[in-house]
Amino acid sequence: MKDIIYFNSDDEFTDFCLAPYAVIEQTELGTLYYHGVYSDHYKRYVAEGKRFVIRNENSSVYRRQCVCKRVPVRLEGNPSFHREVLVQLPVQNLDPYV
Repeated sequence: MKDIIYFNSDDEFTDFCLAPYAVIEQTELGTLYYHGVYSDHYKRYVAEGKRFVIRNENSSVYRRQCVCKRVPVRLEGNPSFHREVLVQLPVQNLDPYV
């Protein structure tokens, strides 16, 4: 039998999936860019094959198969840097609420 984890809302599932920050990286040409990061719990549960259900028949996350949220940027070596950015990441193992 599959392990299924239930969430009461899109926001609750989004908070579970995303790390609470975005990270900045640099390309080989020196261009800086940011990206979202999955939470450790989400990565572990996907690797274990767990399934997720959002208790909402009209879930935007289920329909789009991705989560998005504004999160602060974490800049190594500069803890006083404050900026929020919108991140969007695809999600796996998401089943419909029936």
